[in-house]
Amino acid sequence: MKNLIKSLKKKAKIFLKIQHKKSIIKFKKEIWQTDEISKAFIKGSDGSKIVGADLMDKEVNEFFLANCSIQNKVLDIGCGHGIVSEFLAENGINVTAIDISEKLLFEFRERIKNRNLLIEIRNGDAYNIPCRNEEFDVVVARMFLPHFPDWPTVLKEITRVTKKGGKLLVHFSSKENADLGKKIKIRDCQFASSPDSTDPWNFYAETDDNELRKVCRKTGLTVINRTPVSFFLHNRILGYQLGQQKYDDYMRKIQEYFKDENVKNFALWFDKEIIAQCHPSLSHFNIITFRKL
Repeated sequence: MKNLIKSLKKKAKIFLKIQHKKSIIKFKKEIWQTDEISKAFIKGSDGSKIVGADLMDKEVNEFFLANCSIQNKVLDIGCGHGIVSEFLAENGINVTAIDISEKLLFEFRERIKNRNLLIEIRNGDAYNIPCRNEEFDVVVARMFLPHFPDWPTVLKEITRVTKKGGKLLVHFSSKENADLGKKIKIRDCQFASSPDSTDPWNFYAETDDNELRKVCRKTGLTVINRTPVSFFLHNRILGYQLGQQKYDDYMRKIQEYFKDENVKNFALWFDKEIIAQCHPSLSHFNIITFRKL
């Protein structure tokens, strides 16, 4: 009887976890159709006004570009209002841009409508990407996959539309960074703790080498590299060392410092030449380079 009760409790826990994931997925699909969230997203990612966003744009966009060629057909999945797609197309890359939000895609189309760029824009769901099998040489995903509680399912669908031997460049969160921050924790920091997964702005999905190996075996991928990026932004190690108030002060101050192009250029150099050579745990943001087998 005890074993039966234990088994039923375990099944109930799994069922509730699945239902919770489904509710999150439904919630997040719906919010991206609203004017309020779309406008807030565009405002929050405006690199002309938010220098931290500009720093991340430059770093991630340049990384993606360095891993593409003008012969490649590239998919930008979860393109939003087109920050990555526009940059790649300006550099001669043939891009297909897909997002579930018609609001964001409208803003994207309006911004580029009078420009002769190699961009095809499609509305689509990451669980059922409106593309052929093996259609793309390279797939890029910036600040996208961590929004999904079942990200391995989404990654499998992205893999479907990638050619054999093709690359997937995925901007993701490092679980090792969060774990190390907790391990050497000195003070509490709310932002570094487990977020409320119903908040669309939180990056609640994280991964590490062990999980990636398991996912790759099921998905037909191999990890070429995990490159830590954006050391100065949202670093869990710094958060747990400084504590909430000092970390908030730090983030405000660094935004001011980044307005100086010399400081911004140093941060970009530091990430590229120093942090990129280090273990993924050193920064909360990584770019994972997969290859499809």
